[in-house]
Amino acid sequence: MEYLIKSAIAATDIAPSSGPSDQLFFAGEKSPMAALAPSLAQRAQAGSRGEPGEGASQAPAFTVVAESAGDIEAREDLLDRAMGPGRRRKSSEKLRRGRRPSEGLAFVARDASGAVLGTVRLWDVTLGEGGPAALLLGPLAVEQALKGSGVGSALMRHAVTEAARLGHGAILLVGDAPYYGRFGFSAAKTGALAMPGPYERHRLLALELMEGVLDDAHGTLKAAGRKQKAQSLAA
Repeated sequence: MEYLIKSAIAATDIAPSSGPSDQLFFAGEKSPMAALAPSLAQRAQAGSRGEPGEGASQAPAFTVVAESAGDIEAREDLLDRAMGPGRRRKSSEKLRRGRRPSEGLAFVARDASGAVLGTVRLWDVTLGEGGPAALLLGPLAVEQALKGSGVGSALMRHAVTEAARLGHGAILLVGDAPYYGRFGFSAAKTGALAMPGPYERHRLLALELMEGVLDDAHGTLKAAGRKQKAQSLAA
């Protein structure tokens, strides 16, 4: 399934999918779609701390697709450029190290030539000892020259939509509320949760995909994803 994003389309617009994301929600679930319809003021608001912003930059035509094994080198090079050498020391990395992304939840944005313009992945975690399952989103990164073009927003919306379609209950991330708030993320229900290492508490954000999933969540996030094979830890 692909989303075709043309540079002539507004940065937050995504062409309708003909794939399974058209059948997104199930009875009793809280739809995140209201959170995915930002105001014009939010659309113009740029991200900070290197997160992809949304503004006047224009991207070439691109598609958001499932990541493939052939994207590993391009993805890692992009993350090095976007986040620097310290990216592997982040608290979130402790929950990703030695694990594979959640099934069906690793995406890249490609241009017409197939070049990787952006990346986002989601990881399986549990919220505290024996707590509910959730997803941890990150890293999200786009090429420096394309920040503000809508590539980051397209990746975020696709990732949230697919996570909801696959039946996940909540997504957490560490990032700036002014940027991720436009997608419905906030710190409203993360006060009793913690990352397994140094982090800024006000930047631990969450989005419920099913209402009430985070009501009683507490404790430190723990890795719960599929383990990597030793020879492919970079994947």
